Parts: sequence; C-alpha cells; structure tokens
Amino acid sequence: MRADWISPFWQAALLPPRWNVAGFRLGPLTVWHSYALEQIGNAYLCGAPADRDAAASLLLFASLDYAAGRRLMLDAPFRQRQLLRMFRRLRRIPWPALDAACSEYVTTCMRAASRSRAGSALAPERVPAQWHLVRLLSGADPARLEAAWNTPYATGRALFDAWSEAEKGDDSLLPAISQELRDNWPADLAPAPASASESSSPPAPHLPETQ
Repeated sequence: MRADWISPFWQAALLPPRWNVAGFRLGPLTVWHSYALEQIGNAYLCGAPADRDAAASLLLFASLDYAAGRRLMLDAPFRQRQLLRMFRRLRRIPWPALDAACSEYVTTCMRAASRSRAGSALAPERVPAQWHLVRLLSGADPARLEAAWNTPYATGRALFDAWSEAEKGDDSLLPAISQELRDNWPADLAPAPASASESSSPPAPHLPETQ
C-alpha cells in the first residue's frame, strides 16, 4: 500500500468547505451536483473526453445550490445568461490548467468506498467506528455533522451502546468483571466476548474495536 494513500472515509471527513478550482470559489460537489451532471451527460462525471463546454457546465452547476440548479434547467433565459458569464471567464484560462483543475476537483469530491460483488473472495472492509457514531449522533442530518464530530468519543460510544441495546436488542456487552480484566490486563489475557452463535438475541450492528 502506498504511503500517501488515505481511505475514502478519512478523505470524506477532511473535505474542505471551499475550493479554488481554476479561480472559482466552490464548495464540495453535492448529491444534487452529481445527479444533475450525470443526467446532462457531463464528461467529467461520465468518463468521456472533456472540453470547455464540460468544464463550463461543471463549474456552473457546482456554483449553484439545488434551488438555483433547478432554475438553471427550467429557466432558459437564466441558463443562457449564466453560461455566457461562465464562458467569458473561462476564455482567459488555458485549457490544460482548466482541465486539470476540474479533473482533480471531481476526482476528490466524488471518491467513495467501493463494494465487492456478491460471492467475492475478498475479505470485507468495515466502515470506521467513528462514522457509525457520527451517523447515530447526527441522526444522518448533514446540518448536525459538526456537532457529532465534536462529541467526546467515550460519550459517543456510550450512546451507541445504549442505542444498540435498546433498539437492536444487542446483549453482547462484557460483564463488569470481564471489562475490568480487559481494562487492566493485556487483551490476550482478557476473556473474548461471546460469539454470535452463543447469543439468543437477534444480530445487531457492532462497532469495530479501535484500540
């Protein structure tokens, strides 16, 4: 594995709030941006050879939110004005620099974890424990992500364990004596948690160990 490789989950947590893409100040590509650009066949999203038209539509959609993006598709005069403004700015940028900036922007913003086909012999990877905590703490609400990330880790784990027990019937927590052994002696001396086959409760999601 290359020394400069990072996981998609770590990269997603580090996406900057604003980008400088060939002189355009943009936020990360959103779900709406990706859907709209795919639907209009934008070359940067569809893997086709790119040109200035593709760069213009990419940067234009990326500069607008969902409401303005819908107007761009539904209001022809508005669309024409916005495209003309965009092309005027792009004329001053050399194509190689513009293409490289757009490609890097899309590649970084659209990177996500890949999934294997059913029946694959590859050992499955797990979503990092912290993303499970953030999902629970934020209620999957993007507006609450920052508060979720700023929650003390031990508090987040306790809330996850309480949710898993109350909502999923998880009864896999170690007894207090076993937890004390794990806290005070090396892990190889502590008793292992009961396996799923030894539990009478339905299977519940478990956070991977991080220590």
